[in-house]
Amino acid sequence: MGDPDGPADAVPAWDYAESCRRLADLGERGLLTPEVEPCESPDELFWFRWLTGHQVCFVVWRLIAQLVDDLDQGRRSADEVLPQISHYVDGYSAMLLYTGSCPPDVYNVLIRPSMRLRHRAFSGAWAPDYWPIRDLFRRRRLPGSSDTDVSELLDAITLLHLVHDGVAARLVTNGRSLLREAAVRGPGHRPAGLIYDSYFTTLRAPVPRHEVVAQLLRRLVAIAQDVAANGLYAAGDADERPAELQKPEVVKCENSLVDILLGVAQHACGLPSQPLPTFRMKPGRGVSL
Repeated sequence: MGDPDGPADAVPAWDYAESCRRLADLGERGLLTPEVEPCESPDELFWFRWLTGHQVCFVVWRLIAQLVDDLDQGRRSADEVLPQISHYVDGYSAMLLYTGSCPPDVYNVLIRPSMRLRHRAFSGAWAPDYWPIRDLFRRRRLPGSSDTDVSELLDAITLLHLVHDGVAARLVTNGRSLLREAAVRGPGHRPAGLIYDSYFTTLRAPVPRHEVVAQLLRRLVAIAQDVAANGLYAAGDADERPAELQKPEVVKCENSLVDILLGVAQHACGLPSQPLPTFRMKPGRGVSL
């Protein structure tokens, strides 16, 4: 994973718009051809979602951090930056729903033990890209001046907390994270980041922004294909949803998940929200991670 800083115009807009068009089509009509078969293995499906959804979060967090820095340094105005940050926060909420869509038994038998094997105190707070913007998510440091209208961003952050708490209540049956359960202290900041990146199969190197955007788009299209083929929740997953996940705004986020991903893609690409130009698919091109 590289640095998303800098302009997003290093590659032809054709490539970006094509991916956005595919996301729009998946959101409107689903899978029109059997390009992705339904997954028959719950372990494989939800392991893919756990890793891929988190990798998307890493890029989204970096994009948010860059926008906050642009605003702080006077490179962009609050009117330009705040709507984009709000959309990215909604994208983060969508990814929490996506990664947390596994049945509780899959989480507690497969996913949680895999994190504990890496470190008994494994924690999402170790993510290197989370630290620069954690105060924003905690409403401690909102971008802009004192007279900036941040109501849209606050609504997005409120939704984020609802989703986070709801997913945690659904999956963490005893209510205690690995960090709280551990009888040992976590490693220092840098080793923790290395452990976290290793677990989520993430490598870091200086690469152009367009390569980071391309990585993001591949994953967003794959996620949209997955949801279209398999649904957000497993067919037999009839567990009662926690109160947080039954809130109308959370249900709306679930039902609009692919549309939210499209918005994230368009902002990352620097493309207008609507309309998208129509292109023919290049022969032989497919989606891969």
